[in-house]
Amino acid sequence: MQGYAQKLPSSVDQETNVNPVDLIGVISEMFNKKGPARNDIIIPGVRNLSLLPIVGYGPANGFVIGTAISATNLLGNQKNTQLSSALLSISLTTKKQVLLCARSDIYLPGNSWYIPGDVRLLFFAQPTYGLGIYGLNSTLNFNIDGTDLSNSVLEQPMRFNYIRFYETALKEIFPHWYAGLGINIDDHFEIQDQLLKLDTPNQVITANYFYSTKYGFNPLHYSTNGLLFRVIQDSRDNPINSYKGIYASLGFRVNEKIFGGSQNSTMLYAEWRNYIPLQKNKPGLVLAFWTWGQFVTSGNVPYLALPSIGWDTYGRSGRGYVQGRFRGTNMVYGESEFRMPISRNGLFGAVAFINATTASNPNTGQTLFNSLAPGYGLGFRIKMNMKDRTNICIDYGRGLGSHGIYFNIQETF
Repeated sequence: MQGYAQKLPSSVDQETNVNPVDLIGVISEMFNKKGPARNDIIIPGVRNLSLLPIVGYGPANGFVIGTAISATNLLGNQKNTQLSSALLSISLTTKKQVLLCARSDIYLPGNSWYIPGDVRLLFFAQPTYGLGIYGLNSTLNFNIDGTDLSNSVLEQPMRFNYIRFYETALKEIFPHWYAGLGINIDDHFEIQDQLLKLDTPNQVITANYFYSTKYGFNPLHYSTNGLLFRVIQDSRDNPINSYKGIYASLGFRVNEKIFGGSQNSTMLYAEWRNYIPLQKNKPGLVLAFWTWGQFVTSGNVPYLALPSIGWDTYGRSGRGYVQGRFRGTNMVYGESEFRMPISRNGLFGAVAFINATTASNPNTGQTLFNSLAPGYGLGFRIKMNMKDRTNICIDYGRGLGSHGIYFNIQETF
């Protein structure tokens, strides 16, 4: 149930004397539902729920219909406990996809433990484009990975099913610092390489097939399973929609065949976010930065499990390009976003963003920072729930020869 509390003077904009408003309150008022005045005060132990029908469009999914639930709960004292959150969704798309996702960030009382999770079951369709940064200005015929694709195009359609199970438990070792261990499972199965043609005079060899056969993977099914050793610093004021603070993460993943994976390998993960408030008396006016890198440090990782844009926890990286547009054995991504309120009552806001991606391809010799794929765009925000700052996000992004509209609940990062 949605929690309510009596309105306090601190919930009123002192400069404009305007009470904060969110979409839940607007809808309640439209249907003449009487109740205590809404405010942005969080009550420990009281769940705050935001239920939203999903009707939208995304470059990777086409038109989407479904439902999502954003839930938050303060499990301890607000002075020393971060807000816990979960986002559950189920969606159907016009590209014959079924998406079931559960993502969570749980902080136990006193921040004694931090337990992040990312669980997905996808019946998916998505094109891939080979490794590295190529073909930004054209989708005409060309070669990928040194393999003849003269009868092909850059976009290589695929269908596959995917199970992701990421669960980590981290103990607070110092204030805002956590260390722990997690289980990471990536299983891609029933892979259909729709462009692949092996039994015709004019063969077409796709990037997935070429990479899989070269590095000893079954191109129809592969798994990457292992343990993740992780250290995190988190001083954000709110994990849903941060106005200030830093989030940094360093992880080392050990994938082993004894865990059911296809091959042994190791990977390094690094992420950094920084939120800088620009005006003390105007909450929400923020300059935000996000950088992450993923690197294969030993062994070989299956093609679809390699670092790729749009496959981060919330699938938000790479606005301006379709999910999976860039992939590599190593990848670095950076983004900056300017956030601002555009209504005095906090109901509406806007963002402007820029980003860039670089990726490596060992088969062509392309290394990190040899080439960059830039993106930029604008977004509109509607305050869904003022208690946990949950926003409905609508963004338009452009890249080189690419663009898209993106609908989400909660901020991009």
